[in-house]
Amino acid sequence: MNETGETALLPENYSDKVFAILLGLADGATHARDDIDPGATEILPLYLADGLLEALEWANDGVASDEAACMWLAALRGYNKITGSFPDRAPEPLGRWIDKEFAHVEIFEKIQDGDPQNLTGLDSADMGQPGRPTGLGTDTTGVLPRAAVAALLGRVPMGTTETLARAAAFLTHDAQAAKTTIAAAKIIRLAMERSEEAAGLWAELLVDLEGPSADALREVVDKISENISLAPEDAYNAYFGENAPEQAEESDIEAAPAAIEEESARDPEVDAYAVALLAAVYGSEAVGERPASALDDIISELHDRWMALLV
Repeated sequence: MNETGETALLPENYSDKVFAILLGLADGATHARDDIDPGATEILPLYLADGLLEALEWANDGVASDEAACMWLAALRGYNKITGSFPDRAPEPLGRWIDKEFAHVEIFEKIQDGDPQNLTGLDSADMGQPGRPTGLGTDTTGVLPRAAVAALLGRVPMGTTETLARAAAFLTHDAQAAKTTIAAAKIIRLAMERSEEAAGLWAELLVDLEGPSADALREVVDKISENISLAPEDAYNAYFGENAPEQAEESDIEAAPAAIEEESARDPEVDAYAVALLAAVYGSEAVGERPASALDDIISELHDRWMALLV
């Protein structure tokens, strides 16, 4: 149902965009790190998506569930996957299909690091929530990828997207980061529903946001908005500063230092969100040229399970 009480329809290409967004989270982080091994940046939001999936499964069976609690328990399983153990005194939820699938993922060196605040905020016996944050006063870019997950649930009021985004943020961060996460989720949701036309609505969602995550979100939105009329692959390349026309006018010697500096400064959390947003706008064409990921099988299974409950 939507805000008017009418039955809301899923966008025609909803399935394609859900799949593309999940792929985009992995691709953006991998592109930023330039490393073949998966990282905490994309693993945590995939687990959070499975937490929402579990809540949907309960609802499909006619059983009420707490989406925030389901995401927290899923995040604890993600914490265990990343660190090798659960936080002290925290619940140790039973494994699900995603845990079995992750056991088959080949890691060549190690799971790559993500925003450390995501693990610090989860390292508690209690669930972080408004009024009792486990990440008191914290605001980092690590909240951005999970905003894409909060936006995936279609055919619900925008207020539901806001509630899910707030709950997801408070698992590890505090109020300022939660406000940014809500805006980031709404931006993805609008892009899923309106594609390129959504770009004109994004700026309003950024008003009055402050802090590191807000600054990063603003930069992503500005870059993608500037190139919204480009073909999907060109928009992807433009975001990462690849094959830009103005670069061709520079000599290789002049361009190389700037390119090296740009790559060394990339934030996987920010780039994961950015590619997810590109995927929300353009669908799978935005990530059509991406290399295969070690997480592709998990992402494909997650997408199939998600769609089976929503169509």
